[in-house]
Amino acid sequence: MKTLIILIAFALSFVYSEKSYSVGGISNSKVIVPSAETVPKNRFEVEPFFDFAFLDDSIDTKSFNAGVRITLGTTSNMEIGTNINYLSLEDSDNTDTESALGGIDLGVKYRILDQSETFPFSIAYQGGISYINEDIDDIWNFEPLGLIITKNFTEKFSLDADIVFNLTSNQDYGLVSNLGVGYYITEKFQPVIETAYLYEDPDSEESIGRLNATAGFTSPINDMLTIIFGITYDLYTDNTDDELTITAAFTFLF
Repeated sequence: MKTLIILIAFALSFVYSEKSYSVGGISNSKVIVPSAETVPKNRFEVEPFFDFAFLDDSIDTKSFNAGVRITLGTTSNMEIGTNINYLSLEDSDNTDTESALGGIDLGVKYRILDQSETFPFSIAYQGGISYINEDIDDIWNFEPLGLIITKNFTEKFSLDADIVFNLTSNQDYGLVSNLGVGYYITEKFQPVIETAYLYEDPDSEESIGRLNATAGFTSPINDMLTIIFGITYDLYTDNTDDELTITAAFTFLF
């Protein structure tokens, strides 16, 4: 219990983005939050993912995004990968449906320490770079420093927490932090609860904050396929609109 309290405090005390992103291209063990585990050496994951977002704004904005993550295990404790966001659709009362190419993310995860009898949790470094396709400017997002902590309390019950520091080419900066817990009710079904806080300080605008929660599940169908589903809702926002997002993904391990 003491370790759990420490990890929760770690995740929520660094909660510092409108456009801050966690590292793309790396694997996860839950819906959104990554784990310290890496894709096995010389194997790779292919993960098509989709999300529907509904904004609580005055023009009833809705969006649909689709992409694919490809992640390669390069060593026994390191992986590299990319997210290719190949479709982004947006519709509102003021505009007809518009489509665009989404961003491209590159990420790396390196597991530094494994949980053992002498060390209470696993630790991994994460970092990456993203190209964000904006309406006016093309933005590069850099994540030079990120940390992941994973604690397996039992074979069924686990906790993941992470934090990422962001810099963008238009001189914005921010932090993104996630915390997630999951419990395998059966070998093929893991309910998941996650929370995230994002903070960004734009160069010429007011700072932006967002606290949200995600409820969902992961379902390892077999050794090759895992299904992921989650619903994310904003509990608190500062200088940005509330948002409800439905996420689905299908992870294939080869």
